[in-house]
Amino acid sequence: MKPRSLFLSLLIFLSSLPVWADLTPAGPSGFVKVPSHATIEYGQVEWAAHFHQYSSPKGKNANSLTDLAFGFSPIKDLELGVQKTLDSNKGIGAYDPDPTLNFKVRLPTFGNGYLSETAMGMVLDTNSNNYHSLYVSVGGFGVAWNFGGNPGYGTAAYGSYDRARKKPKDLCLIVGADLTPGKPGERGYRSHYYADYNGDVFSLGWRWKSHRGFWVDAAASTKGTYTDFYDYKPVTIGVGGIF
Repeated sequence: MKPRSLFLSLLIFLSSLPVWADLTPAGPSGFVKVPSHATIEYGQVEWAAHFHQYSSPKGKNANSLTDLAFGFSPIKDLELGVQKTLDSNKGIGAYDPDPTLNFKVRLPTFGNGYLSETAMGMVLDTNSNNYHSLYVSVGGFGVAWNFGGNPGYGTAAYGSYDRARKKPKDLCLIVGADLTPGKPGERGYRSHYYADYNGDVFSLGWRWKSHRGFWVDAAASTKGTYTDFYDYKPVTIGVGGIF
């Protein structure tokens, strides 16, 4: 079995473990890059900032992106959020990506076990060239559908880039797991380790968090297919909080 298939099979097996809701760089709460089947707790407000470097296709100098995410839950099992990426590149023709909006709804539980927990959500890009993503996650195992956008100019939050069609692939598999889940009511700081696949890259992450709501994290990802837009460096670091 190829390493890629082996890792994906392991993720599917581990996706049934319990998970908490911390914001990802794309906006929705989840694992490293993938949204989970959990939502922000009712009445809570969350924020996160993730930093990673990239090289542009036409330049040799490394620049950085800062992904800012904000989310809250006005109603039980409903999560709303906004995300904005800031680009350090201030050269001619450079611009910050437009903000995205996102929502996630946790659906009624059917049966027993973590695979009975389901959520669906959407990432809506305010840039008409980029693609929206609709996703469903069942216990951390799910699919995403990319739609809209403009071939040759747009990107998507999930899935790989099809160079032949000059657009993100329409459908993709998304899988994630918290490898060291905590117990409900647990107090104090502890480490959590995550793994996920967002349809394009595999990621392994570490997050140090506590019941007080503050956390820091770091992750490493494989090389993606969006190098025509951003040639991302493998490491991402972030901070976040819950109010």
